[in-house]
Amino acid sequence: MIKKVKIFPLLFILLSCLSTLHADIDIFGYFENRFFILKRGNMNLNDISEKFSLGDYNRLRLQFKSSVAKNISLNLAIDFFTFHGIIKGPLGAYGNNTQQNSTQTTLDRAYIDLYFPKFDVTIGKQRVAMGVSYIWAPLDLFNRVNIFEPREEKPGVSAFKIYIPMGQASGITGVFSPEENFKSSKSGIRVQTQYKGVDMAVNLIRYGMKNETIYGIDFRGENIIGWWFEGGYFSSPLENNLKIVIGFDYTFPYKRGILWLNEFFYDESGEKDKALYDYEKLLEGDRFTLGQKYCMSSLSYSLTDFLSASTTYIGNLTDGSYILSPSLQYEVAQNVSLRTGIFFLMGKKGGEFNREGGNDILFIWLKIHF
Repeated sequence: MIKKVKIFPLLFILLSCLSTLHADIDIFGYFENRFFILKRGNMNLNDISEKFSLGDYNRLRLQFKSSVAKNISLNLAIDFFTFHGIIKGPLGAYGNNTQQNSTQTTLDRAYIDLYFPKFDVTIGKQRVAMGVSYIWAPLDLFNRVNIFEPREEKPGVSAFKIYIPMGQASGITGVFSPEENFKSSKSGIRVQTQYKGVDMAVNLIRYGMKNETIYGIDFRGENIIGWWFEGGYFSSPLENNLKIVIGFDYTFPYKRGILWLNEFFYDESGEKDKALYDYEKLLEGDRFTLGQKYCMSSLSYSLTDFLSASTTYIGNLTDGSYILSPSLQYEVAQNVSLRTGIFFLMGKKGGEFNREGGNDILFIWLKIHF
């Protein structure tokens, strides 16, 4: 849930402190508008007004960065949201928002980087991630899975992070994200290195709230095709299960190139029978998938220097439901992009992606970086 904070007093205090320190402040960010049309049921011109629902949201993200000393930098990011129609929160990444306010403000990043000769430390609300997969991310306990837009901005996490370099391509990362007490907190250690062009890592993660320990490994390399593997063994007093992701991408040398990206996900803890799905776990954020086997496949092609097209399939192989999403993206200017497309909910009825009450979604997204 997005919490309201008193942004302007905090921003004023921070900028005043930076000015006092005679620090240079870099200001950047983006503005975006996301417009949605949700269609329910079959097309019928007689009741078209009842079959369609509208919604949109605007987001202004302001980011501030300042190097206040040789080995100290401060970082801040603020999001200003306005919501209209049926849209009550950002798409997927921030969880389920139950607030009825049409405007919201959130402090999404507020952290300090400290650089030492042997290690670096980051303290505060920051981006934290584990693993290498594109969409399913079983080792990433700090962020939701967002199947609609995997690369969308992830919310900041309050954490302490330390990175110890062990060579040109090796290092150790430790993360601790406090909750109400030590037992319910999240923590992780990632040891990474590179061998013959293959990035590899061992991960040990503790999810205190679930009393769960995850033993994970991941690999990423490129041999004719780009490929990656991410797997974790999830152990708790109640159950033990395995989660695995295998992915690859390849660019076909046709004119400007056709990028083909694929990812397969196996979750032993998922249900084999769709009748046993617990959708409340999705709403509460306790789970992000319900079945055992999933597949994502995407094709993208640049039609011109400014216009590209893509088609993405996201399927639940357990129940036969899937999402098909064709889209177009046009680069209006150097820092301005316009994207439009449709999320079609298809496949067997009653499945996770084509359940009762599901809606096809037409979207038009405008994004301006500055």
